[in-house]
Amino acid sequence: MPQTAELKLAELLAARLCHDMASPLAAIDNGIELLNEPGFEESDQALELIGNSAAQAVASLRFLRSAFGELGDITGQATQIREIASGWLAPRRIRLCWQLETSRVPLEEGRLLLNLLAIAGEMLPRGGVISLTQTRSPAAHSYRALAEGPDAQLRREVTRGLEATSPEGLDPREAHAYFLHRLVQRNRGALEVEAGEDHVSLELILRS
Repeated sequence: MPQTAELKLAELLAARLCHDMASPLAAIDNGIELLNEPGFEESDQALELIGNSAAQAVASLRFLRSAFGELGDITGQATQIREIASGWLAPRRIRLCWQLETSRVPLEEGRLLLNLLAIAGEMLPRGGVISLTQTRSPAAHSYRALAEGPDAQLRREVTRGLEATSPEGLDPREAHAYFLHRLVQRNRGALEVEAGEDHVSLELILRS
């Protein structure tokens, strides 16, 4: 990818990261402001808001660091990938049904899975369930993320990101799908998308 395109992608991902962190950090700030108001008597509720928002911020930061940047503290344990992904999806009212039988995931595949699950979560505007399964053959293996829930749909910004050949012309909402697209290409894989009534399937295919 040309240097200017790399810079553009970095700018888009930075904007997306700031957007995703803004909500829990703003909630923490609101809770602190409430505590500082003279005569405020509902400190327990304010402290609960601060605690929940801080936990969400930590989970989001852990996910974003592992999915967008270096792999953070990922060790290759499948349970760790599941924990990071679940922490990202839970505030969006999305439950992760993890059906992988393996106990370890190669590091680069771990990053691919985090991004795959996050994009699957984009298909569920009102929450739902994402089921992650794996299929192996002598020539290739695949991961399938099936997103099911009310109003599940293949969002336009995801389609644009997955089909783009360059980050030019994309906005931060589309950058994440484009980033996944580039990761799949780098690993010589393929991504197949299928949408139906109240479900969207994303299948990541990698050579064995």
